Amino acid sequence: MIGKFFANKWTKRVVSLLSPCYCVVIVYFAYLSVFYKLDLLEQGTACMIATGSSVMALTTMLYTRKQLLTKLASLLILPTMVFPIMIYFGQWGVLVPLAIMALMIFFLSGFGETAKTIWGTMFLLVYLLGALVYFLVTSLFAPATVTTIVDSGTSPSGLYRYEVADTTDSSNGSTKVSVESNTLDKEYFNVFHFKIRGLSHDVSIERPLQENCEIEWKTERREEITEQLNAISEEIEITLSDKQMDLLGRNAYHVTFNNGKDMTISQEEYHKTVIALNEEAKAILKTDKQELKLDSMSEKARDTLGITIENFKTVTLSSLTDEELAKLGIPEEGDVMYYNGKVVFRYYIAILEEYFDISKQELGLM
Repeated sequence: MIGKFFANKWTKRVVSLLSPCYCVVIVYFAYLSVFYKLDLLEQGTACMIATGSSVMALTTMLYTRKQLLTKLASLLILPTMVFPIMIYFGQWGVLVPLAIMALMIFFLSGFGETAKTIWGTMFLLVYLLGALVYFLVTSLFAPATVTTIVDSGTSPSGLYRYEVADTTDSSNGSTKVSVESNTLDKEYFNVFHFKIRGLSHDVSIERPLQENCEIEWKTERREEITEQLNAISEEIEITLSDKQMDLLGRNAYHVTFNNGKDMTISQEEYHKTVIALNEEAKAILKTDKQELKLDSMSEKARDTLGITIENFKTVTLSSLTDEELAKLGIPEEGDVMYYNGKVVFRYYIAILEEYFDISKQELGLM
């Protein structure tokens, strides 16, 4: 009875639904390898989790190896693993079980030998090309410097962390202080710690190497910081994002047309506005399109049609009230860093300038 149950094609089809689930996990792991650094908090536990999950996935996929979903998953897993293997090279406790599983399910899948040969050759080329590109990026384009972390820590609120790095190069070297968010990391099972990369903000770079490096954090109020900045200059300008303009309820653009008509619109309306083209305009712009979106028109096209756009997103800090600053997400108080007695980082500016907005994350492989 049990044998018939497991031999039933519908049982295999249902179980095969687990194959794309495991494939999604591998794809997500590949995504994390590109945008996060991996720190294993417990090497042994990490190896056991990776091995156990790989064995269960392999058992399930071998049982359903002739099902379409399992076949497709076996094709995707192997090339996807190229990113973790190249970027997390050396984390063998995690990579070896996953790589063995990917190879075994590919070669033992329900594909014919000809298909396996063709796909296997293509995947081999993917790995060779990936290794070559990664070597070029990390070796040939890497600066000939030696960087040493001499100090690190977190702010009083725990929202930010910092590093002080001494860099030795062909000249007299430099000392760099960088700050990054301490809230964007990902941690799973209290074992896998994925540390965000590509969002570090340099707050001080000094040449030559600095012998004295004193970092001090203070908690300062929003109103105090506003007064300090306005005392420096009342003409300090900041450029607000579309999201920030919406939070303030302000219109972001003033559009004037060649017929004298004008309108002041929000960023959402700006991105939705469409300009209809008459025959004369189409002939001048040399296009067959009946309309063009305002936000995608080139400067030349706007000049040709006599359209001018004034951007209201650049404002002076002194023009923002304390209530508006609160709407922009700036708490009443927060962390301020002093480096050798000089202010180099204010939570106020970090939030206002969106230092650690995930949309600004840079791709970094080194």
